[in-house]
Amino acid sequence: MEAMNLFCQFLRKRAGQGGTDFSDIIWIIRIRESARMIENALFRLMEKKPYTQITVSEITRKAEISRRTFYRLYRKKDEILHCYLEKLCQRYQDEVPSLDRYDISQISQEYFSFWYQYKDFLLLMYRQGLGERVCSEINRAALSVIQSRIKVGEYRDCEEIRYFADYSTGGFTQLLWRYIEQGMEQKPEEYAAAVSKSLQRFIHYNE
Repeated sequence: MEAMNLFCQFLRKRAGQGGTDFSDIIWIIRIRESARMIENALFRLMEKKPYTQITVSEITRKAEISRRTFYRLYRKKDEILHCYLEKLCQRYQDEVPSLDRYDISQISQEYFSFWYQYKDFLLLMYRQGLGERVCSEINRAALSVIQSRIKVGEYRDCEEIRYFADYSTGGFTQLLWRYIEQGMEQKPEEYAAAVSKSLQRFIHYNE
């Protein structure tokens, strides 16, 4: 069972039982702390050696936790990255506001400013050749993010919004990866402005 899924399932279960008590809170804190220690241990190891060569034993030693604790949260090493990226996508969804209209300038500013906060992680993934994993996780979360941002209820479940989510996210994900390949040296506000200017120019080319 994935760490974030375990955590979310626990909260839903307890909410149905009327909330959490003090022991529940302590348990939640421990799960979060263990996951954070495991993530940080993996990232530190990735700074020194290829991801493919890193073992669970190395991660648990670096994190100073037991293998038992590790396997309570993750089934395998790959799930650490999956859960971390899933957590970032959820954070993005929680932080960005709903849209009255599809404003490319606003979306660009919010999107690149958000991911710039995780510049070190994204550049580490790039150096490790794990870009496809980053893009895959972002794309997987696309429909949920788009649905949460669009206020008009009639579009929430129709096939059109799925097409639009794939179109929008695919483009922005590729632009993010281009930004990463360039080392993310440009300020996110400047990169977003350049992107939105270009997109609007060609979207309205025949108008």
